[in-house]
Amino acid sequence: MSDAVIFDRGYRAYDGALRGRSGVRRAIYADGVRRILGLRRKARRKVLPWGLLAIGVVLASVFIGIQYVAGSLAAAASEGLPSYPELFDVYSRISLLFLAVTIPELLGPDRAHGVTSVYFSRPMTVGDYLGSKAAAYLSMAMAIYLVPQFALHLGRAGLSNDGFLSYLGSNMDIVWKVVVVALAFALVHGGLLAIVSSYIDRTAFAAATFLGIVIAGGGLAETLTRAGFSGSEYFSLLAFDGFARHIRDWLFDVDMGATATELAGFSPWVAVGGVLAVAVAGSAWVYRSYRRLA
Repeated sequence: MSDAVIFDRGYRAYDGALRGRSGVRRAIYADGVRRILGLRRKARRKVLPWGLLAIGVVLASVFIGIQYVAGSLAAAASEGLPSYPELFDVYSRISLLFLAVTIPELLGPDRAHGVTSVYFSRPMTVGDYLGSKAAAYLSMAMAIYLVPQFALHLGRAGLSNDGFLSYLGSNMDIVWKVVVVALAFALVHGGLLAIVSSYIDRTAFAAATFLGIVIAGGGLAETLTRAGFSGSEYFSLLAFDGFARHIRDWLFDVDMGATATELAGFSPWVAVGGVLAVAVAGSAWVYRSYRRLA
């Protein structure tokens, strides 16, 4: 005879609140943020995201400390305090690595474990799923740029000889410029990550591919742009990371080294179009890929 035993676990129907599609979207968004930060995951999944965030916080604290010790904006600048556009260069390296190692976690595991068919068997559309994932991405990508920028802005206001509120009032344009540039970085990186993550399930491979496209591909595109042969200027359009930097230099009216599109002689509006093109292409690409799984 068989030794099999049947256990009666007492099936109970769900008696909680039915939150509908809006509740599903909120749940997917919350899950996305947890995945990016490695919450409820193994300790090794937390090391990189929290380590990079810690570096960002420490740098922001150092910059604010320089302002406090120096006692004035002019003195702080002479001590090496970065300006608003320079801070984007400092944090773009941190954010690039942060996004590369965390964002593929938003899409890859669900597809690798074959659970997307379960998601889409419920009253949830592909748009609901991807929209919530995109919202989680934008929340974290914008935060890693905006938090140190606003901390720098408030610190400068505190040191201003004109007074805190007077400085904030006379520099309101800084706020929208910082937000626009941060959004440009987030959109161009998000578009590339969407395409890469829709094909590569393994986080490490997706991260390496993304970094290769942005860093190595951008460097190659800039080299070809400098070559000066007929049509070489169009290779500048493959230096995707340079679009956001071109927009930054344009809005803040600074020259922090010519980007590929600047070298090619393109106007800032071409960089704006490049950012939007990458974002739209990434969104359409990943939506098309997931429509096949639904």
